[in-house]
Amino acid sequence: MILSRLSIKLRLFVIVAIAALPALGILLVSGVEHRNEDIHQARVETQKLAESIVSEQNIFIASTRQLFIALSQLDEVRSFRRDKTQAILAEILKQSPQYTNLFVADPTGIVRASAVPLKGTVSVADRRYFRNALESGRLSSGEYVTGRATNKPTLNLGYPIMDASGKVRAVICAGLSFEYYRQIFKTHRLPRGASVAILDHAGTILYRAVEPEKYIGRPADAGIVRHMLAGPDEETSTGKSSVIGDVRVQTYRKLRLDGETAPYLFIRAGIPLGTVLSGANASLGKNLTLYAVALLCAILLAWYVAKKHIIDRVRVLQRSSQRLAEGDLSVRVAREVGGGELGMLGQAFDDMAGKLAAREQALRESRSKYQDIFNTTHDALFVHDRSGRIMEANKASEVTFGYTREELFRLSVADLISGIPPYSFSDAQNVMEKAFQEGTQQFEWLSRRRNGETFWTEVTITPTSIAGERCILAMVSDITERKEVEQMKETMLSTVGHEMRTPLTALLGFLEFIAENRVDDAQLKEYHAVMHKEAERLNDLITNFLNMQRLKARLQDYQFRPLDVRQLLEGAADLIRNPSVMHRISFDIPPDLPAVVGDETLLFQLLTNLISNAVKYSPVGSEVMLGARSDGAEITLSVHDCGIGMPPDVLDRIFDLFYRVDDPAKRLITGTGLGLAIVREIVAVHNGRIRVESVPGQGSSFYVTLPAATESMN
Repeated sequence: MILSRLSIKLRLFVIVAIAALPALGILLVSGVEHRNEDIHQARVETQKLAESIVSEQNIFIASTRQLFIALSQLDEVRSFRRDKTQAILAEILKQSPQYTNLFVADPTGIVRASAVPLKGTVSVADRRYFRNALESGRLSSGEYVTGRATNKPTLNLGYPIMDASGKVRAVICAGLSFEYYRQIFKTHRLPRGASVAILDHAGTILYRAVEPEKYIGRPADAGIVRHMLAGPDEETSTGKSSVIGDVRVQTYRKLRLDGETAPYLFIRAGIPLGTVLSGANASLGKNLTLYAVALLCAILLAWYVAKKHIIDRVRVLQRSSQRLAEGDLSVRVAREVGGGELGMLGQAFDDMAGKLAAREQALRESRSKYQDIFNTTHDALFVHDRSGRIMEANKASEVTFGYTREELFRLSVADLISGIPPYSFSDAQNVMEKAFQEGTQQFEWLSRRRNGETFWTEVTITPTSIAGERCILAMVSDITERKEVEQMKETMLSTVGHEMRTPLTALLGFLEFIAENRVDDAQLKEYHAVMHKEAERLNDLITNFLNMQRLKARLQDYQFRPLDVRQLLEGAADLIRNPSVMHRISFDIPPDLPAVVGDETLLFQLLTNLISNAVKYSPVGSEVMLGARSDGAEITLSVHDCGIGMPPDVLDRIFDLFYRVDDPAKRLITGTGLGLAIVREIVAVHNGRIRVESVPGQGSSFYVTLPAATESMN
C-alpha cells in the first residue's frame, strides 16, 4: 500500500485527516439541521402571523354581523324610513372608522339610505355581495371594488333583512375600509423582510403590509391564486413570492363566511428564505473556519511530535474507537495496545466500553417499558420543549385532539389550546415556568380540537429533560362531560328554587285569606280545590323543569299541538290573580285568533313567568294587559305592564342567566335572575322569538312570537 511507503509523519497526517472527517461531517450535518430548524421556525412564525390576522378578521366579521342583526331589528330600517335610517347609519359610521360606508338597498338593488350622501340614484344590483345576500339569505361577501358613493377602494358585506314570511325586504351593506387593515398590521412586529397580504376571492390584493399603495388593487399571480383555490384551507410552503418574485417561506389561510362554500379572503404571510437562512449560513461559515484553523494546528503539531513507536498503537485505538462509535460495544483494546501510558489508556478504553454496554442494555429495557406505559394510557400524553413544540405524543392524544401523529409533531402547544384568556399560550407559558420552578402543576384548561371545537381538560405537567434540554411532560384528560354535569346541577338547583315561588305564592295567598277571613263551607271547598290544583301545578313545574334540563341535553321530547290562545292566557292569569294580588289583569284577544302550536305545559310556564314579573314590578292596583295578535303564519303573545321599566342598555342582557337590573327601585324585589332565562329557553324550544320594549318609569312590554297552527293540524 502507498501508506506503508510513507514516512511516519505523513502517515500521522493521513491518520489525523481520517480522524477529522467525521467531525467535519457532523459539522456539516449540524449546519444543515440548523438551517432546517430555522426554516421550521420561520414556518411557525408565518403560521402564527397568518393565524393572528385571521383571528382579527373573524372578530371583525362577527362584530359586523352583530351590527347588521341589530340594525335589521330597527323599525326605521325595516320600514325604509330614509331620513331616520340615514341618521342612524351616519352616526354609526362616525363611530366606526373601519367602515367606508353603511347603506340599505331594496330587493332591486336601489340604495334607499346611505351614511355617505348619494349623488343621484345608485344601484348595487350587479355587486357580488348584494346578489349573494339575496340568494343565500345570509351574510355575504363581495370583492375589491371602488365605492360608488365614496369613490374609495373597498370590500363590501351584505346582510338580508327578512319579513315574517322569509322574503328579503332589504339588504344592509357595509364597505370595509382598507385603513382598518393598516391598523391591524401596525399591531404586529413583522420580521425583517417579512410581508403580509390580504387578497379577495378573485386574487386581487386588498392590502399589503409593505408599500400598500403600490399593490392595492393589483391582481396577484394567477398561478398562485389557482393553487390556493384548489389547495387546502391552510398551507405553509417554500416558493416564489406572488408580488416580488423572491423565494420565501410563506403561509396562506382561507377565510369563509358561514353558508359560503368559496373563500372570500386569502391571508398570505411570508419571510424571505435568505433572511431565514442568514444566521445558519453565517454560523456554518464561522464553524468551518474555526474547524479549518484547528485542523491545521493539529496537523502541524502532529508533524512536530509524532514518533514511530506510537503510530501502531494509536491506529488500534482509532479503529476501536470507530467501532465503538458505530455501536460495537464488544470491542476491547488493552491486550493489543500493551503496556505504558497507551496500555493504561487501552485498559481505560475497555472499562468504558464495558460500562457503555451495560448502560445501553439498561437503556433499551427502560425505553421499552417507557414506550409500553406511554402508549397504553387512556389520557393524552405530550412531551414538548420550552417553546411549546411537540416532541412526543401517544395514541390517546391523536384521539383526544383529532390530529395524526405526524400532524402533532408539526404543531405547538399553542395550536391545542383555545387561545381565549385566561387560556392563551402566554398563560400556558406562565404555568410551564411555574412548573420548572416549583415542580408538578395540575389545573383545568380550555383546549381545542382539530375541528375548532373547544373542550374542558384537566392537565398535569411535570418538568423533565431530554438530551440535556429542559422539557415538559403533560398529561391531558378530557373532562367535558364532568363540567357539563356540574353546570347542569348548579343551574337546576338555583332555578327550581326561583320557579317554585309563583305556585307557592298562590297557595300562601289563599291560605292567608282563609286564615284571616270567615268563609262559608262552599267557598272553603272552592278554595281547597284551587289550592289542590296549584299544588299539582307546583309538582308539574318541578317535573317540567327537569325535563327542560333533559331537553338542553337533548334527552327530552315535548308534545307540540294546537293550543287555544285565550285559554292559555286566562289560565296563566288565573294562577296569578288571587286575593293577595291587587292588580287589574285585562285581555286584548281577537275572537277569531288561530291556535298556536306548542307544548301546553311549557307555554303555561312561560306566560306565568312573564305575568308574575309584570305584577312584581308594577305598582299595586295598576293594570297588566295580556294580548295576542296574528301575523300570518305566526302568533304574537304580549304582556304589558305599567311598572318601573328598564333602561335601553340592559334590554339585550335581561335574558342572561342570573342577570338582574342594577336599579335601586328593584333591589327590594326578590328574585334569582332565572325567570327570563327560562322564558328564553322555552321560546328557543318552540323555534320562536322574544323581544322587549321598555321605558323607565312607564312600564315594559314583552312580545313572544310562536308558530300558528295550520288547518291540517286542526
